[in-house]
Amino acid sequence: MNRLFNISIRLPLFLLAGVLAACNTNPSAQADPVYDPYEATNRQVHDFNKAVDQALLAPLSNIYGAVIPEEFRYMLGNTLTNLGQPNAFVNHVLQGDGDAAGNTIVRFVLNSTIGLAGMFDPAAEIGVFDEPTDFGETLAAWGVGEGAYIELPLLGPSTVRDTIGMMVDFGIDPLKYALTDEQASYLFTARVLNLLGKRYEYNDLLQVLLYESADSYAAQRLSYLQNKRHALAGETTIDDLEDPYAFE
Repeated sequence: MNRLFNISIRLPLFLLAGVLAACNTNPSAQADPVYDPYEATNRQVHDFNKAVDQALLAPLSNIYGAVIPEEFRYMLGNTLTNLGQPNAFVNHVLQGDGDAAGNTIVRFVLNSTIGLAGMFDPAAEIGVFDEPTDFGETLAAWGVGEGAYIELPLLGPSTVRDTIGMMVDFGIDPLKYALTDEQASYLFTARVLNLLGKRYEYNDLLQVLLYESADSYAAQRLSYLQNKRHALAGETTIDDLEDPYAFE
């Protein structure tokens, strides 16, 4: 199972071989609302992802949401967020954000102990809130442009910068080196269940975005890019939600 998890994360390396240069080949990309030179291929991947969602993810998430109590789904999401804090700490340090790095360590210690391995969030109750980040944001802090928009099989919408960031995050995540193969298998299972929980939670949004819009590809692309850019600017929008397809 650990090997399956490794393959599922590293697969985009092969898919991106021809597009990684995009960060440097279009200097005006950041001035454009949307830079999508691979739209034809992206649309094919989008159609595949929609088919998987319709045939597999949506039905399974409905069953999962109907059977599993909301309290359990909440605690599972909290636990996985807590397990992501060491990686967030590394990225805050790389971004030179000492305050956020300090808050992240405080959250991790409090929620891992008083919060019973992260199932609960006592840190938020005293005003120490989650400050999620990733290596894609670290690259942005270092001045790297977002590059071309791309849609990845099963993993969903991304950009060249965010995809590189996702792969680097997997490599630098301290948790990756602390777990045994058996523990990594449990973590993989928990992430799959959390994915189903997110799909259930965001069902109404995804229904509108993917199945009721005139052009679901364009709607998802715009939503993803706008929310990413707002997040980097420290802003929020009413649609500023987690990517329901992301493994966290």
